[in-house]
Amino acid sequence: MGNKVVDKTPKRISGRRIVMRHLLSDILALILSHLIFIGKYTYIKTEVEKLFSDPFLINLSPVIFLSGIVLFWLFAFYLAGNYHNLARRSGMQIIGPTLFTSFIVTLLVFYFLIGENCFNIQDVYLQMSIQYFFIVWGFVFVFRMVLIRYFQFQMQNGQVGYYGILIGNSAKALELAKEYYSSLSKSGFRYVGYISEGNDGEDLSMYMPHLGTLSQLPKIIKAVSFDDALIVLKNNHARTINRVINTLKVKDCFIRLSANLNEVIERKISTTNLEFLPYITIVNNRLPIWQVVLKRVIDVSFSLLVIILFSPLFILLAVLVKFSSPGAIFYRQIRIGKNKKPFMLYKYRSMYVDAEKDGPALSSKNDPRITSLGKYLRKWHLDELPQFFNVIMGDMSLVGPRPERRFFIDQILTQAPHYDQVFSVKPGITSWGMVKFGYAENVEEMIQRLQYDIIYLENRTLVVDLKILLYTFRSIFKGDGK
Repeated sequence: MGNKVVDKTPKRISGRRIVMRHLLSDILALILSHLIFIGKYTYIKTEVEKLFSDPFLINLSPVIFLSGIVLFWLFAFYLAGNYHNLARRSGMQIIGPTLFTSFIVTLLVFYFLIGENCFNIQDVYLQMSIQYFFIVWGFVFVFRMVLIRYFQFQMQNGQVGYYGILIGNSAKALELAKEYYSSLSKSGFRYVGYISEGNDGEDLSMYMPHLGTLSQLPKIIKAVSFDDALIVLKNNHARTINRVINTLKVKDCFIRLSANLNEVIERKISTTNLEFLPYITIVNNRLPIWQVVLKRVIDVSFSLLVIILFSPLFILLAVLVKFSSPGAIFYRQIRIGKNKKPFMLYKYRSMYVDAEKDGPALSSKNDPRITSLGKYLRKWHLDELPQFFNVIMGDMSLVGPRPERRFFIDQILTQAPHYDQVFSVKPGITSWGMVKFGYAENVEEMIQRLQYDIIYLENRTLVVDLKILLYTFRSIFKGDGK
């Protein structure tokens, strides 16, 4: 076949560095555009000075105002998701988000500066707002386009690139490997290796390193750093494909499949064209940034409201637990949260002391370890009330997969490796699994409940969270707990 092509391996693309570049670009564009606009309309400078009464602050008012408004714009871009996944966006893909965010912020800025006058359709205000919009949007868009073109230039010249793994050693995988090998000097994309389906199939080791077999996939993705995973399997059974996808989704990477496998994928997909062959991209459902921020605001606000309004109930339950049976009021237990970070979970004690002296054990119906008061606490989920403090501390959310102990997690992962997906979000006081399945009495039932948590992760929005909360309230009023 000849000597192997010698090429300079590109630097792996750093998402954080790209975001920092865009931030600096936006800051520069915003400063320049506002200086031009304020220089054109001295009326704005006068309005700004009216906001400051101290003579010293009046002198600094342009600097203070400019700093504040730039920060406001940056925060708006952040909430709108303008800084998410920048490395994979083209110039066409940034037009819409930049345009929409600029339009909304323009309305807010002029309402703040002009107040009630902004509702009076006067030519001067209309002209100012239109010019302000186009000046700011134009500068930001042009600066971003320059950065994108520079980044694409680096990619095309092999200076930076994405690192990927190829999963499969089918005939199509061999074709892809050959195409990749023949264009090493033309693209920034690099394969760190391939994973074979077993001992049979095509040998791709002449084109890229062999990382192992499909059965070793969980270990490989933990040991190897990569950005993209391309699945080109000879065995395209739905169960095999979905097992591979669920394993890969633990990793924060792009998952792509050869286009003829679309009939086996039961999730959101979008067709794309990579360097050589058409592919289907598996879309991970992530909350938009503004929903993430709003979700946290709702979590904290609602938790504080519950703690304040029901403080007499909190105190009453504490007294009842204390005098109902010997032991502490609160039951503390280490659970595993987002990114597998351990945290201390709080509940009202509903079992007798030393209930797990023989080792960790899940509760069951008519469990003799549960106190007489504990039966009522569990029936109406009152034992979970202290977890609102966990929400305020940031360990939990109102809605999310229920947190489990390491002892049970290790058992679940041996049978369901895709359980790792639940650690991508904060655990919740309630969950879709709790609503649809309820409490689990053993590991097998925990795995059955997992399917509902996966459904939630694939479809989560604030509206879905609200739906789960409403179902939870219904469950509490019906006394479905145990």
